[in-house]
Amino acid sequence: MHPIVPWLPLLFVPAFGAFWCLVVFLISRMGWSRLASMYAVAGVPATVDRETLTYLLIGTANYKNAARAGITPQGLYLTTWAIFFVGHPPLLLPWSAFGPVQEHTFLWSTPYTTAIRCGTVTVSFRFSSKRLRAALASLEPVPPQPGS
Repeated sequence: MHPIVPWLPLLFVPAFGAFWCLVVFLISRMGWSRLASMYAVAGVPATVDRETLTYLLIGTANYKNAARAGITPQGLYLTTWAIFFVGHPPLLLPWSAFGPVQEHTFLWSTPYTTAIRCGTVTVSFRFSSKRLRAALASLEPVPPQPGS
């Protein structure tokens, strides 16, 4: 047996770690990084109550159960689990950056779609959180009633 063979399994751990970081970084380039260019923050205050988003699509990247959201008067805090930290800094998206929300009902699920303004571009933002939908609904102007 060649003497290098016993060391080959030890190379798996750093090789897998490097490959994982590359994949996570490439996923961030599909939408999160565009938001981070304007809305990245150093961290989320400990007082912010966060919930896991069961369905979240930012740009073309899918973050099912991998992102957490915190709703505050200043805006929406977004973070990912620590294992996805490469290329995913915490974000604070101000409420003014969100566009109108559209609802799409299919069978038993209701995802919501909006766009987030990020300088001169917009980033697609699709989610299913009813709590986040309620927070965004409170910001939308109420259409005038006929006859008033």
